[in-house]
Amino acid sequence: MTKLIKVSSFQSLLGAGLFSGALATVGLSCATTPPNQPPQQAQLAQAVAPPRRLRPPESLSPAARVLLHTRMAAHAQNMTELTSAIMILQYPEIKEHARQIQTDAAFSRPLTDDATELNSALPEKFFLYQDSLRLEAKVLVEAADRQSAFDVADSYGRLSQVCVRCHAVYRDGPK
Repeated sequence: MTKLIKVSSFQSLLGAGLFSGALATVGLSCATTPPNQPPQQAQLAQAVAPPRRLRPPESLSPAARVLLHTRMAAHAQNMTELTSAIMILQYPEIKEHARQIQTDAAFSRPLTDDATELNSALPEKFFLYQDSLRLEAKVLVEAADRQSAFDVADSYGRLSQVCVRCHAVYRDGPK
């Protein structure tokens, strides 16, 4: 009977120690999150920051950068709103923002080799990324239409991959 009490005491001490450790871990992790800030804020900041890279970005002419600057600012805002809608599964808003991304990604390929045509400043690879972005946005609209959380998550992941890959190719990194 004495052995049972010793084992029970040990188990009680072990349980109390594990419980205290868990409370300390939860307390520390909660203490590091800034108040009134969504948990994905750090990931968003990293996504919109210029990428770190081993080689320089592919060159875009100054005219192409000017052409893209305004469009990308609107795109960043739309992606931010899309991310927020996805996090709380607001399907109508997901569809709205995905459709907006689909229609905004609409630079047309140059019709001729005429250098005066503004879109001729953009390389063909850019248009391939744009085509992929439009396709993934369409798939995301369809997933939101079905109100399928898992399909929305998968579609959003593929849409984000297109953005990140394009940024990795064309965005200027830290100087």
